[in-house]
Amino acid sequence: MTKRLSVFLPIILMISLQGFGQNSLVSTVNPKDSISIKYFFIKGKWSGQSRFMTMVTDNEANLSDYAATAIGFGLTYRTLAYKGFQFGISAFVNQNINSPDFTQLDSITKTPNRYEIGLYDVTDVNRKDLLFRLQDFHIKYQFKKGTIILGNYLPKNLFINAQDGRMSPTYVQGLGIDWKVNKQWKIKSDWIWRIAPRSTTHWYSVENSIGYYPTGVNPDGSKSQYANQIQSAGLGILEIYYQPKPQITVILGDILVENVFNTAYLKTEYSLQKVNHRWFFGTLLVRQNATGNGGNADIVKAYFPVNNRSLIINTRLGYTFDTWESSLNFGRITGEGRFLMPREWGVEQFYTFLARERNEGAGDVWAYSTKLGKSYFKKALKVELGYGYYRYPDAKNTHLNKYGFADYTQFIGNINYQFSGFLKGLSAQVLFVRKDNQGETYNNKRYVINKVNMSQWNVIFNYQF
Repeated sequence: MTKRLSVFLPIILMISLQGFGQNSLVSTVNPKDSISIKYFFIKGKWSGQSRFMTMVTDNEANLSDYAATAIGFGLTYRTLAYKGFQFGISAFVNQNINSPDFTQLDSITKTPNRYEIGLYDVTDVNRKDLLFRLQDFHIKYQFKKGTIILGNYLPKNLFINAQDGRMSPTYVQGLGIDWKVNKQWKIKSDWIWRIAPRSTTHWYSVENSIGYYPTGVNPDGSKSQYANQIQSAGLGILEIYYQPKPQITVILGDILVENVFNTAYLKTEYSLQKVNHRWFFGTLLVRQNATGNGGNADIVKAYFPVNNRSLIINTRLGYTFDTWESSLNFGRITGEGRFLMPREWGVEQFYTFLARERNEGAGDVWAYSTKLGKSYFKKALKVELGYGYYRYPDAKNTHLNKYGFADYTQFIGNINYQFSGFLKGLSAQVLFVRKDNQGETYNNKRYVINKVNMSQWNVIFNYQF
């Protein structure tokens, strides 16, 4: 399928630009201009992005600390649209400035780096220089009530998304359809057959994209061995949006990973707007179960155990006033089984989520978080604070705790500033994260390093033009 797509995309592009005849083209452009494929490419639009990022992790005493800095540059090109058709392409190159030797394991726990390696290529810890990746490469067709996209594009889903918190985000290759039926109903669907996970430079089939991030352990405690062992034809996403009133949004969605697992979800949000303040409320219900053999007939090599099921409940109550925004959030993953979603594909957008940690891989979790934000200078500056408490099953309970997490608290402080004037297009972000242990770690530092009793600083500059 991959080879066919690379062959047919240029052909589809030529057909879309030439196949409708010259007469229809004359009606949309100046007759004095050259009417050809060349015209659409020359008159297209270039844009670009540069990113500078420093990440520093300070672990508990006697455990390894890390610091890394990288810079990246990307270019994007979009042709003019003709009869609704448009071609887009983008690429990104990433360069190391300063980083540790990622082949060196922590001397006490014998564990590798967790966070800073994400600035480079997690599939090869020795590759840090001039990391190139083709990102966008698609044809998009826009019609009166929606769009169709074929090729490489950014995913936008609760669980499969760009997770753009490092140098290069997650991209997918597939067919996406966004159809606005009427003012109240909208349908989105995707069939995806290849994925370029965040912090990688290559494209992989859906089945082979799982397992480049840490794999944890199987429910019986043995090391997971599903990397490059999954059998699946791809994944499909279907979302139905219903908005009976402007203040009410209902999303019914389903993610089917053929032969691996199915995730169904219902998200409802309500907003009550007053003159200068607003109340908002949200609920999210998620149900998961295995499909086929969970990815492999050998249970040790399966990603999703056939007897695993999970139920996730998330709620949010929020209030905004003038330039302030606050929320109280609650989440529950029942003890029925682990919540599983490949970390290579995106970050779960739960209401209780705080940057730099997830609840994926665990069951029987109680999550509580509160968030507070304020904007200044006509929203150019935004300051956010967040605090959460996450109660896990015992770190040794491998049946419900894939990555061996103990209970923990987490604090984040996040500052974003959008420059204007001469520096318009430049943004700066400072993110601070603190996580502290609240559970039993059995004097085993493998349950501590890069998980709890740690602080992390992130400094990020983005420039878009």
